[in-house]
Amino acid sequence: MFQSFIQITMKRTYAVLALIAVTLSCLQTLYAQSEIEVGVRFGLAGNALHRFQSVDGGGSSEGRLSMLTGVRLGYGLTERLTLVSGLDYARHNLTMVSAPMPEQHRTDGRITTLSLPLVVEWNVGRWFFIQGGPSIDIQPEKWESVDSQGGIGFSVGVGGRYALGNWSLSLTPSVKQYALIPFNKEKYHQRLMTAGAVVTVGYRF
Repeated sequence: MFQSFIQITMKRTYAVLALIAVTLSCLQTLYAQSEIEVGVRFGLAGNALHRFQSVDGGGSSEGRLSMLTGVRLGYGLTERLTLVSGLDYARHNLTMVSAPMPEQHRTDGRITTLSLPLVVEWNVGRWFFIQGGPSIDIQPEKWESVDSQGGIGFSVGVGGRYALGNWSLSLTPSVKQYALIPFNKEKYHQRLMTAGAVVTVGYRF
């Protein structure tokens, strides 16, 4: 069953990457003078689980640290607007706390996510930018203590960039909400939120 899930997940990932490639190819035809940027990024963030509805008498969770690494693909639509996609891998460490009766237990664990973002970045002047947009998030392995974070997420951020020739270094404080629209919704669905910063090293063609 797990192998079947992985195969389905990879097929979905390849399909989305193919769609992104076709979209960028079409954009290149429309905007022949646009620039393409590729990069690698690394991030650290605090995290927390929450529900949109309050639940009385249940267990709780304690947020810990999330770590992210990924690749970035940016396509300049105009001088100020850039369409950004890529592929991110993140690991989220959490502590689950059971209900206090009869005895309270604490369980440490983690979940991992693969994300395909589709973000619009607006350059404000030469050094700063604002970005935001949805992402398709996949959780390859299930942790029984936490509802699946697979679904449509959303992130927003404000950052700064320093460019030296074709190379650039950027720092982006950002907030991301996972499972805004879950693929497999549970009653009182738990949703993961992260807040931190991402460092990106990029090269513009």
